[in-house]
Amino acid sequence: MGRLLLVKGRWEGLAEAARYDANELAKLCGVSTRQLQRHFRSSFHCSPQNWLNERRLVVAKILLLSGESVKKIALDLGFKQPSHFCRHFKNWNKMTPSQFAISHIAQCRREIVPVD
Repeated sequence: MGRLLLVKGRWEGLAEAARYDANELAKLCGVSTRQLQRHFRSSFHCSPQNWLNERRLVVAKILLLSGESVKKIALDLGFKQPSHFCRHFKNWNKMTPSQFAISHIAQCRREIVPVD
């Protein structure tokens, strides 16, 4: 558990390096999967995989807003298929990735006020 304390604050980078997989994250931290689970339960009040999935969807939102395609985002973030990514995104955000991107782009356009 001591090693886990050393990586505190660098979890997001480790999540990306582990390709959002809890078993890989445990290997990167040099602990067993079970030790990682105990640490996450006590520190984050969720399982490592749930935390990783949440991080992955935060990154997905950023990529969607930057104009990346749904297919590219799905593959870049380690989803086996774009449909799996879309299902996961919709369950978490109550809208599809495309709906999210369109709604936020429309919102940005409304907020832009032309200067005369």
